[in-house]
Amino acid sequence: MKRLLTAAALSLLVILPVLAQAAPVTGIYTSTDMGGTILTGRASTWRPAVNSGLPHVAHIQSWNGTSLGTQWDISCPIENSAFLVQDNRTAGVGTIVYTSTFTGGTFTLYPGAWAWGDGTGTLNTTTLITTVQYYMIGGVSTPVASVVNGNTSGLFSNGCLLTFAIANGSGVGETPYAVKPATYPTFLDGTCAPASPSLQYGTWGNVMTITLGIDCTVADEETTWGGIKSMYR
Repeated sequence: MKRLLTAAALSLLVILPVLAQAAPVTGIYTSTDMGGTILTGRASTWRPAVNSGLPHVAHIQSWNGTSLGTQWDISCPIENSAFLVQDNRTAGVGTIVYTSTFTGGTFTLYPGAWAWGDGTGTLNTTTLITTVQYYMIGGVSTPVASVVNGNTSGLFSNGCLLTFAIANGSGVGETPYAVKPATYPTFLDGTCAPASPSLQYGTWGNVMTITLGIDCTVADEETTWGGIKSMYR
């Protein structure tokens, strides 16, 4: 019986499909809320103190309704300088616009027979612009909603270029007013490791309306030029 079970298990391993890796594919791809097939996502931004402090560290992952990071992941862009603030309120009503600039970090497009292929790489600059709407409530200027727009770019390990833009993110929660649910990305600290249980500070929200761009033509041109030069050494 044991031998039969072992044989059956081996047969199952042979039958089960294995997700094949595929190189990044040049093109423009959009998220499901735009009619595409890229999953929308969820984000968290860590900070070292309750209401302030630097650095701020972002962590953004795809969300399929039950699990994080099954399709794509952006980890550890770091903001080391204070964000810009533009206060457009009049008599407490209006918006405040926060512009944050992050540098570095990594991205991963996981294997899954996606049209855009898969791969890993490093990020350049990530810009997030958060517009917070304020109304007067009980005589106090109170934030009631926020929208996040942003973009980043990077380089795949094989030389292809990445652009990643969001146009309709939304803030959901912030410490110390609430505790981040486990269904939002882990807070990463300044070392890119999971933040200590005693330092669970930051914000979280949803990432919508995504446009992903991949350009591998630059890598091809560089390879060709390198090949030409090598002929004349």
